[in-house]
Amino acid sequence: MRQNPKKQSIRPNEQEERKVLELSGIDVLTDVLSGLGLQSRLFCRSELSAPWGMGFEKSGLAHFHWIERGGGWLHGAEGLPRPIAISSGDLVILPHGDAYHLSDQPSGQALPIMQLVGDARHGRCSLLRLGGDGPITSMLCGSFSFAREGFPLLSLLPAVLHIRGDNPAVGAHIEPLMRALATESANGLPGWETVMTRLMDILFVQVIRIWITEQPSDSHWLAALNDRQIHHALALMHEKPEHAWTLDSLSRQVGLSRSPFAAKFSRFVGEPPLSYLARLRMQRAARALRERKVTLAEAAQIAGYGSEIAFGKAFKRLMGITPGAYRSKQAD
Repeated sequence: MRQNPKKQSIRPNEQEERKVLELSGIDVLTDVLSGLGLQSRLFCRSELSAPWGMGFEKSGLAHFHWIERGGGWLHGAEGLPRPIAISSGDLVILPHGDAYHLSDQPSGQALPIMQLVGDARHGRCSLLRLGGDGPITSMLCGSFSFAREGFPLLSLLPAVLHIRGDNPAVGAHIEPLMRALATESANGLPGWETVMTRLMDILFVQVIRIWITEQPSDSHWLAALNDRQIHHALALMHEKPEHAWTLDSLSRQVGLSRSPFAAKFSRFVGEPPLSYLARLRMQRAARALRERKVTLAEAAQIAGYGSEIAFGKAFKRLMGITPGAYRSKQAD
């Protein structure tokens, strides 16, 4: 009996599915992070003698502060009802660029950070000394920025990520990174800037790892990485987004029947599997248009489309702009 060619083009055969499954060792978080265009900077080492306070304006940067010794209070970030006490070994990250200030007292005042560091923000990491003659707090202050929008990673994060110094992950992962950063910033040896950038990139990944492990197992798609079956499905899609995945083929690969898989995926991720896949394909194509300057036909192939017309319609529906207009906009 003659097979329907349309079905053949949409659904892979068993041999193809087994081949894809053999490749599904991709790290989903790495794939997502690589699409953010992460850029890191350490902007000062601070030695603060009480009383002290420094304020930060609203910006497009995600700031972080690691308390090497001493302590203080974090005030004013959006959604923060009261000051947060921060102690030796603590790391705080403000991922949304909110205005806030740090001080040695719960009701302490602050001077704008730009007034304190002046033009030093344009050069290498500076040493900031501030305050009176009281107890000393030492900290490292830096920032993360994101050149591109990826999956809604940042929007899932709270106003303040507060990783306490007594968290076992701090001693194992965060503290060694921060001490290496402090050493590099103090010594200024050749290549210091590259070393510090790499260390801060690793810091961001470690922070996200810690945060994921602390989330309820079904709270959102990042926490879904803790679930074996949904993580497997995400890995398959991120490994080969252009593959002709169907609900049946994905559910079979993760060992669930179709309806329970679809319901579980939607509960974890917030959208059905094929909707997630469509968005992933378009963002992968957008990245190729932006970074590799591929043709529209090549972008369509990357997204798993045999037709440029169908690809163009899907791209505009999900990205709000045609592929050609998107590529032209990136070239400006």
